[in-house]
Amino acid sequence: MNRDTSSLLSAQELDILKWVQEGKTNKAIGEILGKSVWAIKYHMKNIMTSLGVTNRAHAVSQAIGRGLMQPSEPADDEPSQAKLKVGIVGCGKGGAAILEVLKENPMIYIAGIAENDPNARGLEVAQEMDIPIVTNHKKLVEIGLDVIINLTGSEAVEKEIRKIKPDHTELMGGLSAMLMWQLADERRKRYAEKEKVLREHETLYHLGTLIESIDSMNDAGYSLVDYATKLLNMPAGSMAIFDEKKEDMRLVASKGFSSKFDKINRWSLRKGGLTSTIFNQTTPYFLSDLKSLSNPNPLLIREGVRCVLATPLIVEGRIIGILYVNDFRPRNIRAEDISIFSLIAVYAGLTIERVKSIEDMRLLTIVDGLTGLYNHRHVMEELHKEFERASRHNTKFSVIMMDIDHFKQYNDNFGHLEGNRVLKEMSSLFVKTARVTDIVGRFGGEEFCILAPSLDKKNAVNFANRILKEVSSHKFPKRKVTLSGGVATFPEDGKGALDLIEKADQRLYEAKNKGRNRICS
Repeated sequence: MNRDTSSLLSAQELDILKWVQEGKTNKAIGEILGKSVWAIKYHMKNIMTSLGVTNRAHAVSQAIGRGLMQPSEPADDEPSQAKLKVGIVGCGKGGAAILEVLKENPMIYIAGIAENDPNARGLEVAQEMDIPIVTNHKKLVEIGLDVIINLTGSEAVEKEIRKIKPDHTELMGGLSAMLMWQLADERRKRYAEKEKVLREHETLYHLGTLIESIDSMNDAGYSLVDYATKLLNMPAGSMAIFDEKKEDMRLVASKGFSSKFDKINRWSLRKGGLTSTIFNQTTPYFLSDLKSLSNPNPLLIREGVRCVLATPLIVEGRIIGILYVNDFRPRNIRAEDISIFSLIAVYAGLTIERVKSIEDMRLLTIVDGLTGLYNHRHVMEELHKEFERASRHNTKFSVIMMDIDHFKQYNDNFGHLEGNRVLKEMSSLFVKTARVTDIVGRFGGEEFCILAPSLDKKNAVNFANRILKEVSSHKFPKRKVTLSGGVATFPEDGKGALDLIEKADQRLYEAKNKGRNRICS
């Protein structure tokens, strides 16, 4: 045993794992050590984190594989304690298919089936395999399982299982269970490729559990593209979202392409183009060699793409995006691969809809309703984050405070509706001039704040003056409008986030006092 592996776990943690291997519960281990159940749970969590696993059985298997402990010899009439202990709730057609798959895996022990329909299709298979059968899923949970697979399709059953299952038991249900069912059926029909399909199922299961916790479009896009390319053994892929308002596509994730590819992050649908062709499909679109087209996509040709497999992402009859996987050589695709790609597309569509809803709700809490800029609270949150980042990496960043000159007078002369038009047009000019990395916010009334990461004083002042030039040359509804502004830069203008705001604000009023329509720094 080398030093690197032996230092993973303490002597006491190894003892705990050995007792787990023997089948002892947390309560029994606690009694041996004179500790509470919660203390043992805490130790088990640390053990699983150190070994990079999510349950007790995997922890034992991983420790044995790393040489930290010896495998035990199970009794002839008992399953190995290192096996994954699985229970299935619902044993209809899906249960029968999944049992056929799981029974062949030596590392999985099917501890029981819960089914209250005596005519369920999978019961006969379970009886042939001598798997215990109960009619109440609560009794199945009490066995003490590593994984529970809920195939009932009932949300009520899933909620009830979540309430009563132990913390270490993983519950696989909903979309994950449906996906497992379909993959198991595919595997049963193509028995010769059982090993490959099982690995595909396991990967998709992990994808399902991963994306359930994702709440950002970029993270969701990257995860889906990454899993799709790995499952189909493709070196490149991407995902784009359809913007219904602008009627164009927005790239949210890519893999395997050059940096130039990522810079073209929006494109319109052109008649006869590849995107339009995919949009007219209801199933995956496959092209073994892109060069076979009379007018191939020039961007993909420049990247060296030859093979294209893409699918429209459809939710409730609406196309919300496209998922692509690509190869840089001509190739053929198996029917099995297209089937799996279709399943990923189902995941992708539902995930995008869920994440869009989350992002829309989040946007309502951080955006100013009139201008569409970030509100005061969000700007302050980002300011503190940027301050921490710059302090940690010893980099500069600047804060620019700006205020519309004589705005009260403008409102008094032309009314608040015209004043609101000025605020909205002014905000558009800010967004047009700012970089993608800048945070532009309405700080209150007619005052605005811009956070400019990585900009030193000189460049921040030049940036602010460009905004002044844009504003002063813009034709507003009633008369010319100007701005005054102040710039503060970290670290020379303040050691704290609020210091920078205060310093920039002071310089803003200095600009007002010096005649307006200028920047002070």
